[in-house]
Amino acid sequence: MQSLTCLRAELFLCFMASGLTAADVPVPERCTPQVNARLAELIKAGTRKNVDNVMVCGVTANASRHQSGGPHGGHEILSVRAELPGIGSRIVQIAINDELDRVVTASANVSIFAYGQAYFDNAGRFVAGIHDVHCATHRGADNGWIVVDGKKSPANCR
Repeated sequence: MQSLTCLRAELFLCFMASGLTAADVPVPERCTPQVNARLAELIKAGTRKNVDNVMVCGVTANASRHQSGGPHGGHEILSVRAELPGIGSRIVQIAINDELDRVVTASANVSIFAYGQAYFDNAGRFVAGIHDVHCATHRGADNGWIVVDGKKSPANCR
C-alpha cells in the first residue's frame, strides 16, 4: 500500500514538474445523447486504441461489482446503459481503480457521468469502457472524474 502511495506521489510530482496543467472539464447539467456523442463516433469509426478525454453518461444497469487483483490493482466495475447517437442504447463499462480513484460504488438505476480514457480492446461484453476517472497522470489527459447519483469523485484535482 505504501509503495502505491509513493508511486502516486511520484506520478503527481513528475506531472507537475513537467509544467503541464490538465483541464478541469465541467460535469454536464443533464444526461443527453449529445453528452455521449464523442464515444458514439469512436465506436462507429471502429476505434481500437485508447482515447483520452471522453465522456459518457447514463444509468447503471445493475449494482457495481468488485474486480480483485490484476496488474493495476482492484477495481469497481459499473455497467452503464448509455444512449449513443446513431447507435442506440448500449452498455458501457466504467472501471474505477480503487487505489488511484478511491473505492466508488453504485447501486442499480442511479445516474452516472464519467470522464476519462475510453478503451475498446478489453471491454468484453461492453461496447466500450471508460477508465482513468481520476486526476490526470499523463500528457494529453484532462482531469478525469466519476459522478454517481450527483456525487463527484474526485471533488477536485488541486
